[in-house]
Amino acid sequence: MSTEPESATHAGARFGFPAHGPGSLAGFGRRVLALVVDWLPAAAAAYFLTRNLSLSAIVIFAAVTIISHSLFGRTLGYAIAGLRLVKIDGLRPDPGRVLVRTLLLCLVIPAVVSDEDGRGLHDKVVSTAVVSAR
Repeated sequence: MSTEPESATHAGARFGFPAHGPGSLAGFGRRVLALVVDWLPAAAAAYFLTRNLSLSAIVIFAAVTIISHSLFGRTLGYAIAGLRLVKIDGLRPDPGRVLVRTLLLCLVIPAVVSDEDGRGLHDKVVSTAVVSAR
């Protein structure tokens, strides 16, 4: 049993994120919910506009994600799930960081490889985190 206080051992503690509530690292389930909410309209738009689900859906998803995160710090899916994207210092990430993160997310593998805090490789590479907004 560890003698360290809980505050020093929770996910995100090393970055200064709280253990629970607003600003805490988001759980896997809420991140997946946000992804599904963002992915479905992109897939539907690709189907109705191009009939090419594979590449078109990824391009639409990436474009909407980059624009939304750059302008608002969240996508529609993130808003519904109560999440926001931040840099490790808690501020909104710049568009370049969002671009690299989104491209890695579209590769899928970086998103499913996570660190001890539950952050995906795509977040780790660009020093971002998905946190609870509420």
